[in-house]
This record gives sequence, C-alpha cells and structure tokens, in this order.
Amino acid sequence: MNKTSRLKERFDEARSYSENICEPLEIEDYVPQPMVDVSPPKWHLGHTTWFFEAFVLEPYSKGYRLYHDDFAYLFNSYYNNAGERVLRPNRGLMSRPPVREVMAYRAYVTEQMLDFLDKNPDQEVWDVIEIGINHEQQHQELLVYDIKYILGN
Repeated sequence: MNKTSRLKERFDEARSYSENICEPLEIEDYVPQPMVDVSPPKWHLGHTTWFFEAFVLEPYSKGYRLYHDDFAYLFNSYYNNAGERVLRPNRGLMSRPPVREVMAYRAYVTEQMLDFLDKNPDQEVWDVIEIGINHEQQHQELLVYDIKYILGN
C-alpha cells in the first residue's frame, strides 16, 4: 500500500469511527450540554469536520468551496486566529444546524478530502492532515466521555 492510500485509509477510518460512536444516539441526544465541560455530540462532529475544512481544504485545495459560511463560527473552538466562535458554554444552545445537516457537512468535507489526497499534497500538508486525524481521534475520546455524561444526566 502506498503512502497516499494508507493516509486515505487512516483518514477515512477516523472519520467513520466518530460517526460509529454516535450511531446509537437518538437525534435529541446530539444537542444537550448539561455542564460547561461537556460538548454536544453534534458540535464534536461539526468541529472535527471544520478542522479539515479550515486547515487543509481552504488553504491548500485550489477552488475549494466552503460548505456553509456560518460553520466556521459555529464549529471553531479555541483557534482565535481562525476567527470568532460560539463560546463553549453556549454550544448546547445551537439548535441549528440540525444533525442531518452536520452529517451532510461531514460527508461533503470527507469526500473533498479524499479527492484532495489523490492529488498527492506536499509534506507540509501531510503533516496538517496527520494532526487533523489525531485531532479527530482526541475528539472520539471526548465524545465517549461526553455522551456518557449527557446520557447519565
């Protein structure tokens, strides 16, 4: 397996695993934020998607079109240099976009990323993608903790 194929596989596995973690949830389970230290599953899914859009596709994929202009504001977290954001305690107040739209956003960005990887980006971009994969894996751990806390409440 070549380097590109392996990175595509790792990227796709990470993206799929986040969704698998959330698969047993009901739609209503994606939004609550019972305390400031817990983020809603919907936010985690949007945030990890936004990372790839903001730090890989926008700067490196020629002609990339944002999925939605407001998603950078909604799904940014602490990246002050990347713009304004919803404050952490307010993530559970986001009734929009609906979960189906967040999942469509994920599908769009994942497809764009897989196409982009076929263009053999340079090492600098590979490094950012690697960070993005690790970032998504960190959020998978948080998703499990946060879902347990949400459902436990």
